[in-house]
Amino acid sequence: MKFRIADGLWDGVRPEREREWQHALMDLNAEHDGHAPVFTIHRREDGGAAIVLAFSEGDERVAELSFDLLRDPFRDYREIIARLARADGGTLGMRDWESLDYAKKLVHDEAAARIRKALRPHLAAVEGHLGIDLKLARRLFTLVFLVACDIPAELVTRHRRHGPGV
Repeated sequence: MKFRIADGLWDGVRPEREREWQHALMDLNAEHDGHAPVFTIHRREDGGAAIVLAFSEGDERVAELSFDLLRDPFRDYREIIARLARADGGTLGMRDWESLDYAKKLVHDEAAARIRKALRPHLAAVEGHLGIDLKLARRLFTLVFLVACDIPAELVTRHRRHGPGV
């Protein structure tokens, strides 16, 4: 497997977003061989994403992740990131950080389940393909969120935070 972002989306992207996209891609690609299928993330006009799965030359399938499908996880994840950013000044204790980190995990799990369900029919049609596990789908949600949502520069790196000063 290999993961990438559609070429046209890189044009004019802010440097901090580009760094986060690259970081998310490295997380996804680090454990995969770079062979087919290739998953290319596109931004949809409705605020969602489309994933083009290229299995071989001429064998592409598109999994549509509409904004309606991801509205709640996008909203919840953005709110958690904003809370983490506000808490950076030291106003939260460790238990508060743990609560926010756990909430972030729950949002990732819910979004991952939705992404796995959307990808399942496209992957099931390919002989010998096992599908996407929860860990991979969680990482894929992170990339989809970063590509689909234009979050402010001061929030863009907060999704990787797991505690005060971390």
